[in-house]
Amino acid sequence: MFDGKSNRTEHIRQLCRRLRPILGTRIDEVFAAYCAEDRDGKQQLETYLEMLSAKYLSQGLDDSEPGLIPPSQTQAHGKYPIGQVSYSGKNLYEFGLRENEWIQHMAILGRSGSGKTNIGFSILRTLVEHEKPFLVFDWKRNYRDLLTWPQFRDVEVYTIGRNIAPLTFNPLIPPAGTDPKTWLKKLNEVIAHAYCLGNGVLFLLQQAVDAVYEDAGVYENLVQRWPTFKDVLLKARNMDTRGRESGWLSSTLRALSSLCFGGMGDLLNSASNTSIDHVLDGNVILELDGLSQADKTFFVQACLLYLHHKKMAENVRERFDRCILIEEAHHILSGQRTSLTGSESVMDTTYREIREFGVSLVLLDQMPSKLSGFALANSYTTICMSMSNRADINAMTQTLLLDGGKDILGTLEVGQAVVKLQGRIQRPFLVSIPEFNIRKGQVTDAQIRQYMKQKMVQLDVEDKATKDTAAAEAGPHQDHAESSSSRLEVAFLQDVMDCPDSGVAARYRRLGLSARQGHKLKTKLLEQGMIQEHLETTHTGRRMTARLTEKAEQILADAEEGV
Repeated sequence: MFDGKSNRTEHIRQLCRRLRPILGTRIDEVFAAYCAEDRDGKQQLETYLEMLSAKYLSQGLDDSEPGLIPPSQTQAHGKYPIGQVSYSGKNLYEFGLRENEWIQHMAILGRSGSGKTNIGFSILRTLVEHEKPFLVFDWKRNYRDLLTWPQFRDVEVYTIGRNIAPLTFNPLIPPAGTDPKTWLKKLNEVIAHAYCLGNGVLFLLQQAVDAVYEDAGVYENLVQRWPTFKDVLLKARNMDTRGRESGWLSSTLRALSSLCFGGMGDLLNSASNTSIDHVLDGNVILELDGLSQADKTFFVQACLLYLHHKKMAENVRERFDRCILIEEAHHILSGQRTSLTGSESVMDTTYREIREFGVSLVLLDQMPSKLSGFALANSYTTICMSMSNRADINAMTQTLLLDGGKDILGTLEVGQAVVKLQGRIQRPFLVSIPEFNIRKGQVTDAQIRQYMKQKMVQLDVEDKATKDTAAAEAGPHQDHAESSSSRLEVAFLQDVMDCPDSGVAARYRRLGLSARQGHKLKTKLLEQGMIQEHLETTHTGRRMTARLTEKAEQILADAEEGV
């Protein structure tokens, strides 16, 4: 059965390694005894191990495939649960991500129907439990039914390109603190990628946008009305071109016409970016099924680029701040379309760099072989579900470092996944993802329209309150505004003292705060070291609670003495 003593010992060592997750340290004692025994003793222990293998493992003693060895329970632990570590047909213990791992990005890959969206639902639920804002680029109206769950009642849903709950976003307005010429060049490359344009078209597009910026006073910071793509289209139509440039101009006009037509025109040709700035700060689902494939690609890439530059101007650095979930990610981070300016595209750069600003990107795709190599290489967490295409299986075998175990990717059941982390756990392992109980198709367009109409009224009230507060702070009543803010903070701290086990939603209701206002106030108190958060498990799920620090207790004591 074996080709020598050393081969036999190594085989037994591998078998004991496979049995250890089930039998624990007991198997270490068996292996130590095996090494100390003579030939007859070794044969008896081999028979004993064969019996254990037949009882506990799906593979026998003669099977050379070592299987996916699970990590220890300590290694697998993380406060953001993903699923159950699975081994030899049994679920062992919970696997979760840790805080610092989110901003290193995640790729969830698998054929259609393998359970990718189910993981997406679970991820959003755990983000809500930890009060981490999220943004979903939903290509097929998969996520609107989450509104039927109480945890997601503050989520906003926008129907991009359809007049149910529309949104506006003018990509020609650079984020605050971004040089217009830098923004112009990056935005043009995004347009070129989305609409498959060549270098000649890119040259004419740059000339047209540059001229429109000049006319609007963008470079001199004298803008009275921000230009739109309709202005760029008009400028391009009036260009004087000859020879090859005439062909380039035709392609330029084709791309610009797409940006000004139908729902895309309503979306992009806006005088401000108030809508998109708001979207990038809350829990939002953007439904993209009203756009063409190229329009979807441009919109998602433009949003990511805008967020990247917006976050550059903020002070958050390498602290998990928010999560963005992207379906059909190979359209955004394509391995087949190379950058026009080099081997790394603007989106590849954004994917690699945006982590520094606290943004986690979660990619969902069914064709990993079409994903950019930069994206796969820079994803700390890879979750691979069932695959059927040879090219995709080969791509994932290399990414997961499965060596000879690639056959498992074609035999995974729905809800099963092979997970590979780039740091904490060295080897790939099997995870079982629990089903997220949701009935699809419950939420209609009419319900979305009514729901978002009510949301907009609520947001208008909050915006007015914010502006009134800002005006008060800038005016003669600044002391009163500061004292009002201080009283609200003290009220929050007092509520934490009175109701330490309360969930955040109930606390915000008692204080008369919206979810957005409450989260802003809580974040401020966390940063000031006034409160600490604790995640508790209840019979209905998980609940985030708060506790006062000594500093906060002293402030409350001083306030009581002052009264």
